[in-house]
Amino acid sequence: MKPVAYQPSASHSPLLPISPDASRPSSAHDTPGSACPQAPNPGPADSSPYIHTSNSRINTSTLEETLRCITPEFPYTTDLCTLHTLPGRAFPWHWHKEVELFYLQKGTLDYILPDGQHTFRQGEGGFLNSGVLHMTCCPKNQVCIQEEHLFLPSFLGGQENSILTARYITPVLEHPDMELYRLDPAVPDHAEIIRLMKASFTCYESAREGYEFEVREYMSRVWRILFSHLKDFHGDKKKRPHSDRIKTMMEFISFHYHEKLTLKQIADSAFISPRECSRCFQETLGQPPFSYLTDYRLHKACSLLTHTHLSVTQVSAACGFNSSSYFAQIFHRTFGCTPREYGRQNHTGV
Repeated sequence: MKPVAYQPSASHSPLLPISPDASRPSSAHDTPGSACPQAPNPGPADSSPYIHTSNSRINTSTLEETLRCITPEFPYTTDLCTLHTLPGRAFPWHWHKEVELFYLQKGTLDYILPDGQHTFRQGEGGFLNSGVLHMTCCPKNQVCIQEEHLFLPSFLGGQENSILTARYITPVLEHPDMELYRLDPAVPDHAEIIRLMKASFTCYESAREGYEFEVREYMSRVWRILFSHLKDFHGDKKKRPHSDRIKTMMEFISFHYHEKLTLKQIADSAFISPRECSRCFQETLGQPPFSYLTDYRLHKACSLLTHTHLSVTQVSAACGFNSSSYFAQIFHRTFGCTPREYGRQNHTGV
């Protein structure tokens, strides 16, 4: 499958920021008849370089998501995600060390990976591997409720050199066909995984005595089923060669987006040629480097418009746009409203 460049719109965009400390689940919705998508009420201002959701945050300097409830003592958490309530109905490009299991309670959900767009429908589920670059989007006019389980591989395997890790955990983590694995409820083993996920979710949320043992048992049984299906793959799929390089260049952009950047500077950050840089972005994200850079700058602009009292001109300059008129033009084309309208509708009041 060829990479897909996800097309942003006013109601469905990977660029809009996720507000700090949004409640769980978020209470914000796209306002009917409104020109601009609305952001959730974030509560107190947060000066840290993170994009937040109810149970996680993305470090905008590394684009790596960290889960608030994940601790070394108990590296497992669940979350009930309502993507239709997020700004832009999307969770932007990121990755996380935890593996992810999910079940779609309601609606339709798109997982966008470098290899393309994968659509999941109500009743389906999936397994997303550790470190996989992805974004998630809820289509327009859809209510999307997703049950998530996230845990570090050590939750099941223990120490890195343990027999469990070597024999059962690592083969799944390193298998190229297990980046995103669809769970079809019509398949008996998949239906059992979904049943175990639901039981684990209920158990974890109850926090009853001994729930830690129970959820680890549920996830161990899930993992055994996933491991048993490795034999179904023929090993034809190869791991993408650009993964580390694209992450390095995305991180470079996250540090320097406010500066006047050249293609050579972006390429140099990953020690490759400008031509290879362009090919890497196109083959991995489905868009040229400067298209991604513009998307990222718009992303940051939304955050500043929401959480600061900067003027549109100041926001434009802070995000690396050469002129405020060009910034306003591309902002309106992307989100369907002017920067001033977006800020007025979504400002946190701090």
